[in-house]
Amino acid sequence: MRFIFFSLVLILISCTKSDINSPDKEYNKTQTSYESQAKSNYNYFTFYEGQATYSITHRGLDREYTIYIPPSIESRTNLPVIFNFHGYQDQANNFFNRTDLIDIADENGVVLVYPQGSPLDGGPSHWNAAPLDSPNPSFVNKSNVNDLDFFLQLLEAVNQNNIIDLNRVYAIGYSNGGMFSHFLACNTENVFAAIGDVAGTMLLDTFDSCNPSSPIPVLKIHGTSDRVVSYNGYDQEGFKSVDEVINFWKENNRSNDDAVFENLGSTSIYSQFNNSSVNVNFEKYTYESDENDSQIVHYKMIGGGHWWDYSFDEDLKTSALLWDFFSEHTKE
Repeated sequence: MRFIFFSLVLILISCTKSDINSPDKEYNKTQTSYESQAKSNYNYFTFYEGQATYSITHRGLDREYTIYIPPSIESRTNLPVIFNFHGYQDQANNFFNRTDLIDIADENGVVLVYPQGSPLDGGPSHWNAAPLDSPNPSFVNKSNVNDLDFFLQLLEAVNQNNIIDLNRVYAIGYSNGGMFSHFLACNTENVFAAIGDVAGTMLLDTFDSCNPSSPIPVLKIHGTSDRVVSYNGYDQEGFKSVDEVINFWKENNRSNDDAVFENLGSTSIYSQFNNSSVNVNFEKYTYESDENDSQIVHYKMIGGGHWWDYSFDEDLKTSALLWDFFSEHTKE
């Protein structure tokens, strides 16, 4: 009954926010007032500890999200949060169960949020990872749903009782979700401490229109044998190559040209696609900046496919790599 009550109140609140839900409103990269709204509108809610699924109403659509609050945390305020966006056709609950982040959340007091992409005419779920009015829309941008605006409303809803440290908000995604994390970084101001992308890319129109207001740390994990989102890009569908994505963020972050290179060696990775183990070599490229702290880290999986990495080496699991990176970055 308490869950039903919370969901109903959340829906009522979202329906009263005409400035957020108005279809005529476009986010224009100015800092929104979600911080103050979160304090005034959501301060009487309490999330349950552990895993739960909630929903908010955004522009007439009920949008679900899975949230995980670590049990046994000392304080329920000012916690880092990772928003993790699933791939095309996936479901948030399934993705939550596959990404192996619960132990990291428990050990470090991290809130995990897995939003659900919108369905296409009742079919596959997706994220619109480029401007809705793109002149050359990729086939991944499949609807007129404003997922950017949805994320901003979700961030406000999640920050009940100031549970989130707004200096430690992180976004990462897999495949289509990784594309969306780049789009978010390009179209928000002063929101993210760092972003990440696993087996994704920047879509052409996001790449061409991206003009971040400040440097932002970026993590990029990609396999060289990815046959879905090619490491070398796919011009026909507007997929930029990994090198183009990294070079874009290097220029934006005023990074040094030369990378610090580390060969991390080989490890066996379980491939869900092949239902077998594959031997992969990990190379790490780190781009520092002499002007700021916006580090760029690229893990190149030689022989790796279109995977969220399930390495048998605990230190090379995607979950471990992303937290190693995120934990080093706090918004200034």
